[in-house]
Amino acid sequence: MRVNTIVGGIIITILLVSVVYAFASPIISGPIFLTGDDKARVTIEYSLNSTQMPGISYVNLNFTLKSGGIEVNFTDDIELIYKFVFRQDPSVGEPNITNIKLNSELLVDVMAESGDVRVTLGSNYIYNCNMSVGAGGVAATLSNSTNLGYLNLIVTYAGGVSVDILDEASFDFLNLMVNTGGVRLHIDANSLGKNCSVYSEVKVGGMIVDSLLLGTDLGCRVRASVDIGGIFLNTVDFTKIEESANKVEIISSNYTIASTKIDIDVFLGLGGGMVNENPFFTFPTGFG
Repeated sequence: MRVNTIVGGIIITILLVSVVYAFASPIISGPIFLTGDDKARVTIEYSLNSTQMPGISYVNLNFTLKSGGIEVNFTDDIELIYKFVFRQDPSVGEPNITNIKLNSELLVDVMAESGDVRVTLGSNYIYNCNMSVGAGGVAATLSNSTNLGYLNLIVTYAGGVSVDILDEASFDFLNLMVNTGGVRLHIDANSLGKNCSVYSEVKVGGMIVDSLLLGTDLGCRVRASVDIGGIFLNTVDFTKIEESANKVEIISSNYTIASTKIDIDVFLGLGGGMVNENPFFTFPTGFG
């Protein structure tokens, strides 16, 4: 293990994990129904299933939230196309949701002002998703019920993105973009449904790639670079390909022979990163 000796980068790394925790923690840990002061908020649910919209194979979802939090989950319910549960202040207008069917493809467009929303997607469709938050957080759990082409998680102004990739999740491309704030990526999988790639970019802030928990059937390559700042790298259980003041690359020992592979590329503008290393706090998981 080696720390790049750039004091500014280390300081920003400490700041960034606080940013990720501050923005992602409420999204990951907060129950959708709360008590106390939260009773003033209203809950609105929208859902669509295969009976209501037959003949669908592909779902393109564009979801825009100006401020608040989005949690994305997948279920093994083969009838479900989507379910959105919004929790928002009574003064906030209802979300605008449109569904357009083109042959076997469903185009879903969602626009919402503010609040928190839980997005649940089914297992019988191939999804391509753009999830955008102006200010706030986005959390996604990719489980064995996940069937994705691509998933774009974007924080336009400030906030955090947190993603868990679990065993047998199936996706082609995961894109994580934050202007100011941080991204946290956690992988705990023996194998994945297909070869896949992850790209993360943070303009100001940083990136945490937790300790990589991989099975023998899953190979992994991580490449990370920073323009101004530093990267904390843990090479345990990995082969170091490159390590310099602003760029690192590691691969798992089974990368060339693994049946499935995941490639992770990280770019940081001003900030710091942690690769294959757990932060000094534990992220909560799941709604209470």
